[in-house]
Amino acid sequence: MPNTSQHPHLHQRAALRAYFGLMIVTACCFAMEYAPQPMYNTISRAWSVSRTNIGMLVGIFMLSLTLSPLFAGLLLSRIGIRRAIVFSSLILGSSSLAIWLVGDFGQLMAVRAVQALLMPIVLTAVMTAVSSLFRHFDLSRALAGYVATNLVGSLAGRIGGGVGAQFFGWQQTLVLFCLPFFAALPFIWRLPDIKLPADAVQRPKMRDYLAIARTPGVASLLLIEACGLFVFNAVGNMLPLRMAEIGHGNSDALAGMMYAGYSIGLAASLFLNPIRRLCRSSARTLIFASAVFVLTTTSMATQSLWIIFLGIWGMAFGQFLSHSLSPGLINQLATQSGHTSRALVNGLYLSCFYFGGFIGAWLPGLMYNHFGWGACYAMMQATICITFIIVLRLAKNMPALH
Repeated sequence: MPNTSQHPHLHQRAALRAYFGLMIVTACCFAMEYAPQPMYNTISRAWSVSRTNIGMLVGIFMLSLTLSPLFAGLLLSRIGIRRAIVFSSLILGSSSLAIWLVGDFGQLMAVRAVQALLMPIVLTAVMTAVSSLFRHFDLSRALAGYVATNLVGSLAGRIGGGVGAQFFGWQQTLVLFCLPFFAALPFIWRLPDIKLPADAVQRPKMRDYLAIARTPGVASLLLIEACGLFVFNAVGNMLPLRMAEIGHGNSDALAGMMYAGYSIGLAASLFLNPIRRLCRSSARTLIFASAVFVLTTTSMATQSLWIIFLGIWGMAFGQFLSHSLSPGLINQLATQSGHTSRALVNGLYLSCFYFGGFIGAWLPGLMYNHFGWGACYAMMQATICITFIIVLRLAKNMPALH
């Protein structure tokens, strides 16, 4: 990387070039993770996979992200940020060949497991690289771009996965979602050596996580986030299978387009502060987000595709609004109680959040498989209603949120 003091403009251009490559990698990771979702009905029919097991094509990524705080920092401190991003991108791109050759669901799950193990390493490395490259520029805008890229990648994976499966076949489409990792290599090849923050490479101790969780309000917020992703991921996973049950299961493209409502998550994230000012406090904003989630989840009880489609927009708005607000509140409450290690606080938050998503990828499918859609829907609605009650109690008992 050129010397900043002698070549400031050249340094900024190099940082922007590297940032572009890092955003390609980020978008590819999330697109690759969610691409199979609209294909669930097709894959389950092709290989006779149960509703319980099919959700693990995405659930395995949630499990890996749940466990990542235990190993990602330590691993990156040994292999280095640049090496982790470059070699992981090479492996993820090359996994396209493995997907092309798989012949049954077990083999596909094995490839997805390898991809899932690499994803949290890549994302942790990307965030560290962005924070380092832009520490002298507009870091907040760079990180906002990273969050927006997450949403764009997730949406591209779901919609593009459905449309691609419809016209090219599901296996070929999964192959195509791996190849763009190679496009990022020219931009990230000359990344400088970047070191992780000291608190990110400490071996985490369970008592430290428990101490953070015992902070007043933190456990409730962690539970709210975990339950929110549980329901949100359950709907995303079960949607193509539910569409098939009500007579709309022959089009992967239609299944993919049903996820278009997730795009409102970008607006919820970008307009968090104006919405919070309109609601006049963080507590009221959280109540509003949870209420929207509860009301719009009722759309899943119907057999109308249009009502379900509109309901997904409301669910996505409520979920992403809550998801944009809660991490800051958790960090605020933890810091006020003397927990200064952001790596531990955010690691605990991400583990709880994605653990909810992992359970949401498995348990609702089990309920659906054995007891039908009514039982599956009742469990999701009960979970989100309990979450709303927790939000009301938290808002009442925590003056710091007002």
